Amino acid sequence: MDTRAEVERLTANFAKAVTDRDFAALAPFYEERARFLPPGHSMVEGPAAIQASIQKMVEGGIRTLDLEAVDVIEAGDFVIEIGRTTVTIRPPGAMSLLLLLMGKRTLTKCGKSIVVWRRQKDGALKIVADTFNSD
Repeated sequence: MDTRAEVERLTANFAKAVTDRDFAALAPFYEERARFLPPGHSMVEGPAAIQASIQKMVEGGIRTLDLEAVDVIEAGDFVIEIGRTTVTIRPPGAMSLLLLLMGKRTLTKCGKSIVVWRRQKDGALKIVADTFNSD
């Protein structure tokens, strides 16, 4: 399998885990010293903390996640993925009521991402840095 196809497969599996709320499946995507840089929040370090951070975001109203690898750049043991994100959100509380008043049930947000993967000794790719923001 070529590297682009491998990243696309991993990215699809990650998005499916988020959409399916399979939070336990998220931590294994990340290296032990990985860093997650969510917009508007502090840096999160390590797979367990990253999993908890993503779980909190999803439980805040995320219904679906779609990820598209726009470019995959290989650099030695590293692979840089530049991508597009689409998130469907059903916010809790008053915001949900506002959407209903506007005739909507969900909100769709588009954005972009950079994910840095590193080839492990066993050949697998794991995330070392992960960040995104909305358009």
